[in-house]
Amino acid sequence: MTSRGPSSLPATPPLRLGPYSLASLGALTALLILALVLGTAAMLNVSYQDTLRQQKTTLRNLAIAFAAQTEIVARAVDQALRQVERSYKPGQGAAPARLDYFDEGGAAEEYLLGLYVFDLDGRLLAAGTPAGAGPAPRLPAPSAGAVLRNGALHISIKAVDPHTGRGIIHVVRPLNDSAGRRVGSLLAQVDSERFERIYSLVELDEGGSVTLFHRDGTMLVRGPNFPSGIGRSFHQTPLFQAHLPVSERGAFETTSPIDGQERLYGYDAVSDYPLVIITGMNKSVALASWYGRLWTAVSLLVLVCVVVMFMGWRVARDTRRQRALIARLETSEARAGRSADYLAAILNAVRTPIWVHDSAHRLVMCNDAFARFVGRPAPSIAGRAEAQLLDPSSAFERERRYALVLGSGHAEETLAIVKDSSGDARTVIQQTSQLLDASGQVQLVSLLTDVTERERAEAHLAYLANFDALTGLPNHDHFRHLLGAELADAAAKGTQLGTLVVSLARLHEISDLLGHEAGNAALRDIGALFQSQLPRAAGVARIKDNEFAMVVHAHHGRGELEEFAIALHRRLSNALIVNGREFFLDAMVGVSIFPEDGQGADDLFRRADSARNRFAGGDTIHFFSESAQTDLDERLTVEAQLRRALERGELRMVYQPKVAIGSGRIVGLEALLRWNNGKLGEVSPVRFIPLAERTGLIVPIGAWVFEETCRQMARWNAIGVKLHVSVNLSPRQFDQKDLIPMVERCLRETGIDPGCLELEITETALMRQEGEVDALMHAIRALGVELSVDDFGTGYSSLAALKRFPVQRLKIDRAFIRDLGRDDDSAAIVRSIVNLARNLKLAVVAEGVETEEQLAILRTLACDDYQGFLFSRPLEADAVPALVEQNRAAFA
Repeated sequence: MTSRGPSSLPATPPLRLGPYSLASLGALTALLILALVLGTAAMLNVSYQDTLRQQKTTLRNLAIAFAAQTEIVARAVDQALRQVERSYKPGQGAAPARLDYFDEGGAAEEYLLGLYVFDLDGRLLAAGTPAGAGPAPRLPAPSAGAVLRNGALHISIKAVDPHTGRGIIHVVRPLNDSAGRRVGSLLAQVDSERFERIYSLVELDEGGSVTLFHRDGTMLVRGPNFPSGIGRSFHQTPLFQAHLPVSERGAFETTSPIDGQERLYGYDAVSDYPLVIITGMNKSVALASWYGRLWTAVSLLVLVCVVVMFMGWRVARDTRRQRALIARLETSEARAGRSADYLAAILNAVRTPIWVHDSAHRLVMCNDAFARFVGRPAPSIAGRAEAQLLDPSSAFERERRYALVLGSGHAEETLAIVKDSSGDARTVIQQTSQLLDASGQVQLVSLLTDVTERERAEAHLAYLANFDALTGLPNHDHFRHLLGAELADAAAKGTQLGTLVVSLARLHEISDLLGHEAGNAALRDIGALFQSQLPRAAGVARIKDNEFAMVVHAHHGRGELEEFAIALHRRLSNALIVNGREFFLDAMVGVSIFPEDGQGADDLFRRADSARNRFAGGDTIHFFSESAQTDLDERLTVEAQLRRALERGELRMVYQPKVAIGSGRIVGLEALLRWNNGKLGEVSPVRFIPLAERTGLIVPIGAWVFEETCRQMARWNAIGVKLHVSVNLSPRQFDQKDLIPMVERCLRETGIDPGCLELEITETALMRQEGEVDALMHAIRALGVELSVDDFGTGYSSLAALKRFPVQRLKIDRAFIRDLGRDDDSAAIVRSIVNLARNLKLAVVAEGVETEEQLAILRTLACDDYQGFLFSRPLEADAVPALVEQNRAAFA
């Protein structure tokens, strides 16, 4: 699209008003306002300082007045004490003498609560009180206060009411005899309320106060009342630290130590007495009048500034309007020329085709993107009919849309397929709106948004959401939809339908050995193999890394499915050649059948997957069965309960005696685990021990069994029952690095004799990883713990291994003991085991002895010990001592 370039305009000179520029006028106005502000601020500051100075002077004068009044009262009380000192004569009797000061109407009578004379031990010698006064107080011994020893007047406050702050001011002066020796003390009691009434005569507004302090900082009286402060020391406040040491009277400003408010204070020391009067006032109250002057001054200043600014603004505005009008007239033509170029630049910057046509469908304007779309030079497009430029096959739809826009006045948007200049079909969104030109004629503006690539990307994403990118097979989610559709078809036809889940257990070996590229190539070959099952299979899918699924119609029943599964497994069992090497995949197939095994896609898939995970007798093709599902449900229930058995305290130990065949004496015990669950009841070890082995729970359970057995042996030892106890070790415990440290810790913590502890290891575990087991067994034996081989005869022990291992006895498996007397082979096996043990100098224990006949045969075979129901079932720990004692008594 072409447009004329921007026209040039002469530079506009700076705007000036008379001999001054607008900048100078603005600066002059600002300086005038600044001068007004600074002058007002200076006057306000002077007024502020004068106000504070006046208020401080007032407070100091008040303090001087109150100090004079306080001095009068203090001097009257002091004169009363001196009068008593002069008139007091020690009495002869034991009862305190009566002072006649109040009878004579002394000058301080209206302030006093009582006058008292005490000896050096604090014993009352004489008293004078107004009518209704209480008992005399007891003073400390003369050594209690240095003040009295030095002969000075001592003032303090006692008996402060925590609610009202009212107390009794004690004024104490020493009592001396004619020789000047101190013989006692004179006490005058003054009610602090008398001072409060004096100090409350002056109203100091909010925060105002008059306070009487002792020179040591103790608050004696305050008006208004402040109960929590009476009797407290304020010695660390600025009054006592900074001002009073410098001047006996004065004024200052500080933060109140009582409530943190900023206050002004005046103070004056009471002459000849250790007292100080301080008057205070909130700073905000003191400055109330100044604040009024402040707001008045600020208001006037703002008003003057506004007037000055308004006048400056009016002058500047009028001049600016004149200059601006001239400038607009000069630039209007240049702007009109630039607007077309500007619009063209905007339209050409947009990569979306845009064009405008009039009511005759002739192009008025377009951008470069439209010219590229129709494949024509931009200068040749203007004035041409739209039908000559755009795909004629979509002309009817465009005309219909234009009519809608003209009729409704609203924008229209539609999705269409049009051909570009190269003939490629493009998916576009065409938006059309109505506008008016400068003369008011209706025009239409259209915009094409090419969404071809977006639609392709969305189609690819939709493909990836439903198909496996590597093999091209449907994925898990898409397979469920396929299975649902086939189920609906099978249900309508009344036929059976099979769902197969296939896993290739050793598929990972290809990528492990040859790398991921080779593994991916193998997966594509396997995907092609599954794809080749179509259309015999109604659908195939890759559902996981090494798992595939199929849905197969079984019009002729289960047998047809079995034949298909066998044929598929046979093909998958053939060697897969990758990079010249053979790989075997170990295919496993699980099958579920509609409608026997379920009605829905989820149920059938889940049950086929469950069948694949359970194989009986090494089968690699397994059909779902309800019994297997029930067994799985039961096993999972037991496992769930077993996982919390330890923390619930559901496990316990029982102990089965071992008996010497020759003497009949109990020679030891075997620790056996039992489990009683609140939901399952008493669970057989045959049921939960293998499950614990398979899930790895045997490791924490085995550790608990060992620790609990050691603790029980220690408890038996404490009551004098010392027994040889054997504990079974799981093969999984041999893989634990902390087995030896655990044994050492238990022996150390319980203090049992290692020689009384025996660990039983199955023959199968013994022959697994002989080197590691041999080292572990020697480490156990080095701790003094004995070792035995359990279930001997069921494994494949070699004589060399038995000779090398540091074991002390063999336990003959109960399977051989059970058939003694009925099977000559069992007797021959037992005889061989006994002879082998004799040659290796090992003891022999027969387990599972239940009949006298079995025991008699074992006796003839010279077996050492036995255990079984014939002698005793496993016993609870509490029952063991009684059985042991009974056995010992039988041979006593």
